[in-house]
Amino acid sequence: MLIPEVFSIIDPHIHQWDLVNTPRILSWPKKLLGWNQSLYESLVTLGANKADKDYVGNISHVGYDYLPVNYAADRGQLNISHVVHVEAGWRDNSGFGPVKETQWVASLFSGRREPSLGGIVGHLDLRGDNVDAVLAAHKRASSKLVGIRQMLAWDADKSIMRFCDQSKMSQDPKWRAGFDLLEKYDLSFDAWFFHHQLDEMVMLAKAYPNTTFILGHMGTPIGLGGEFASYGGSDVARSRVLGLWQEGMAKVAECRNVLVKLSGFFMPVVGWGYHLRDQPPSLAEVVDDLRPMVEFVVGQFGVDRCMFASNFPMDKVSMSLEVLYDVYWSLCEGLSDEDRVKLFRDNAKSCYKIVG
Repeated sequence: MLIPEVFSIIDPHIHQWDLVNTPRILSWPKKLLGWNQSLYESLVTLGANKADKDYVGNISHVGYDYLPVNYAADRGQLNISHVVHVEAGWRDNSGFGPVKETQWVASLFSGRREPSLGGIVGHLDLRGDNVDAVLAAHKRASSKLVGIRQMLAWDADKSIMRFCDQSKMSQDPKWRAGFDLLEKYDLSFDAWFFHHQLDEMVMLAKAYPNTTFILGHMGTPIGLGGEFASYGGSDVARSRVLGLWQEGMAKVAECRNVLVKLSGFFMPVVGWGYHLRDQPPSLAEVVDDLRPMVEFVVGQFGVDRCMFASNFPMDKVSMSLEVLYDVYWSLCEGLSDEDRVKLFRDNAKSCYKIVG
């Protein structure tokens, strides 16, 4: 481990789930066959569509519970003091259903010391008829509720997993009417778009200058590192993705109310293919792959508006948490101690109003 054990970290993007005791897409197969690992994995593999399987890369990191004890094991010797849970596939979206995730996450960390729960980014469909009441209930459910996320990542290619049910959802008048209420409750918005949608991020940020936006996963350039679905199949195709992504991120960076998470680049959708190898890539290779993108983003946004995050367990398919943070640490060579602290801790602490 390269990071000194005394160096304190906040991980502002993790997901927690319990497949048997909370409503998830895999709840019923887990309840039915969870006693038999082989049968369970076979059923899930056969039942999942190709887009979903390609997106997650491997069932081993999404097909089982991921709870504080699991994250603590992944943390190893890393000195991670706080985490931020970001909404994660809670299937009860009726009425006040999304509020139950906030209540559940808060209860998971009750009395836990390290890592502590720094914040919760909850969920609701902003097109709903009771957005005001649900937001109020979210706030009552936990003082850790600091923001909302409704995933907006969508691609015309049906072989790429879609995370919302309509293109350009952020421009839907009913969605905007729900979004209007976030400022009333002093909530930030965690935004997630694919690289070709970054103009939507710009439009949204400009329409709501008093709202803090946190763009997840550096705008997820599909196929930047190699072929994924209809993207990245050649040098020309990858150059096209890179150019469009850089153009979009530069425009987003002009919006001063947007911060960005340096995260999510090891999901299979980016195209590195690490998860398909018999042997994991070396630290040097991963650092070389990621460095140009991180340096570009930090150069556009500035150190004060960037933060490292793990996106665990989604990025776990490609590498361990300790290796991931070694990659991040290596990318900070040459930075001052003050800037390192901002990227690994202080920016997340301020953005998500983390106490302690």
